[in-house]
Amino acid sequence: MRIVPLEIGRLESSARTLTQREGRITLPIPSWLIEHNGQTALFDTGQHAELQHSKDRLGPLAPHFNPDLPADETLTARLEAAQIDPASIDVIVFSHLHFDHSGGTAEIPNARIVVQRDEWDVGHRDDLVERGEYFPHEFDLGHDLELIDGEHDVFGDGRVRCLPTPGHTAGHQSLRVELDSGPVVLTGDCIYLEWMLEQMALPRFSYDAEQQLASMRLLQEHRDTHGCQLLFGHDAAQFGALPAELS
Repeated sequence: MRIVPLEIGRLESSARTLTQREGRITLPIPSWLIEHNGQTALFDTGQHAELQHSKDRLGPLAPHFNPDLPADETLTARLEAAQIDPASIDVIVFSHLHFDHSGGTAEIPNARIVVQRDEWDVGHRDDLVERGEYFPHEFDLGHDLELIDGEHDVFGDGRVRCLPTPGHTAGHQSLRVELDSGPVVLTGDCIYLEWMLEQMALPRFSYDAEQQLASMRLLQEHRDTHGCQLLFGHDAAQFGALPAELS
């Protein structure tokens, strides 16, 4: 069992938009490769490869984000550098379906998608698609689809489990992985940055702020009571300090 953190470029934006702080912020865009008993999963697929050339595909979001995606940091390039064929990935688990978490889905043609039913449904809502909150043309590509409701055992042996953590979006989920060295929770955008958990500070926009606070407290309990290491959604300091793999 191992987790390989893959940085699928970065996004630069107003810190106030995301964290209610002033200035600008640069966020790493992770995809997490999980290998277990001959099976492979990705937790999120990062940014779309076309963002290395143009941000036009972001539509209404384009004025708010500046992607930084070199050719050697696309999802395919990162996987090939890890000696993994993108076509061999068995499962994609989505934390949620925003563009920076589902943009690389076309690069993983043969995987089964595991996503909360509520997230899949809201990701196709006409009003949210028109506003640019969701881009179904990037994630609804005909993959085998497993819609789940609540906790879910990805590989059937309890080692990789989906944890519902709604609030950032309607069907957001985190992922708990039982490594030999101890349990890890990939928080996704339930918690962008470590300081947000310490201060229980919400981003400026949440689908449901009270739900997100409750989800943050749940993950805090996993850390403080159950000894889980939390790997945050876009924490540059933490991500930059991670080893090449966790096992």
